Amino acid sequence: MWILILLICSLPVSGALRAEKEVTGIVGRAITINCSYTNQYQQNMKFWCHDWTNQCKYLVRTDDPNGRQGRMSIKDYKAQGVFIVVMENLQPKDAGWYRCESVSVPVLKFSSPPNASCSGGLVTISCESAHGSLPIHYTWFEKTPSQVSKISDTNKLDLHCQSFIQQHHQYYCTAKNQQATQNSVMINVSVINKSEKNCSYEAQISNIEQKYSCEVSSTTAPSTSANTQNQSLKNKRLLSIIVGVLGAILAVFAFSLLWYMKKMNKGEFLFLLKQFITCQ
Repeated sequence: MWILILLICSLPVSGALRAEKEVTGIVGRAITINCSYTNQYQQNMKFWCHDWTNQCKYLVRTDDPNGRQGRMSIKDYKAQGVFIVVMENLQPKDAGWYRCESVSVPVLKFSSPPNASCSGGLVTISCESAHGSLPIHYTWFEKTPSQVSKISDTNKLDLHCQSFIQQHHQYYCTAKNQQATQNSVMINVSVINKSEKNCSYEAQISNIEQKYSCEVSSTTAPSTSANTQNQSLKNKRLLSIIVGVLGAILAVFAFSLLWYMKKMNKGEFLFLLKQFITCQ
């Protein structure tokens, strides 16, 4: 009777995916491995791969038909935060290192100053998959009603106002490694005004509230209008502070004068008044 030893290597990302470090099985029989994960992996694809390195070869993954590839099967129990791998009819060659793995959906983030698009400025959006076997390759696509076109093989997308042909555009990126491919959410772009002197647009990532938006004015560019309003508000606040300080100084002066007059007798006051008139 042959006894196999399978060594399990959990994903090295803060213990996000975990499994038994060592399991044993008998040749010709089946073995079951439980891989638990945290909530952040609930909607992600999971897979079982052979090797302990970041370039491990996948054997079965959750999006395979019926979750099966040959002697391997996988089933994801999202409510319990665990996916179960079954290896049937074990063979001596099955001994070795394995990994519980997952590829996370790419996260999109703005990396340009807010409202840069309002003055036609460059807006850069980054795409990053936080978890998964390396190397991870990123590709940007533009989606139109008739087709999907590849834009670049990089994790960053640069939006240029003058490059927009249509009024509305949609973009997304993919994160791909040897085991799987995951798509990001959509970026929606709307051109507000396009001319040589005044080009502005809005950009929004579908699943978050952050949005590069502008209030359009018929006579003033959005960024100029916003700056003018902010400067006017600052001037009003400064004027209010100055008036308040002057009022306080006058009040203190008046109070001091009244107090001084009370301390003086009438003769001293008339003498000082006479001296003051003589000096004039």
